[in-house]
Amino acid sequence: MDKEKLSIHIKSELQKIDQTANPSIPDQKELLHQLSNMKAERRRKLLKEIILFVFCALMVVSAAFLAFTQAPAVFIVLQVCVLAVLPILIVTEKKRQLGEYEVERR
Repeated sequence: MDKEKLSIHIKSELQKIDQTANPSIPDQKELLHQLSNMKAERRRKLLKEIILFVFCALMVVSAAFLAFTQAPAVFIVLQVCVLAVLPILIVTEKKRQLGEYEVERR
């Protein structure tokens, strides 16, 4: 009896979903408008990312230049630290990329 009520309830809810799930199909003009909006948004995001990258690159280069000209010992210590950490970063990045493309077996 309880299973029958549950199945009737599930069927009625599924019918409600089916009735509300009639998507409107946009015409060609709407699709082109949406496509142009998406392209413009992608361009804005790319431009923002490029500006941020250039700003960060200039900050790193200027900091390295100041460290090299004002205190060469600090620059050398910084380079040694980076060379020590770089292999660890490369290994972890490779492991992360391999994990993304790995297929799970059931």
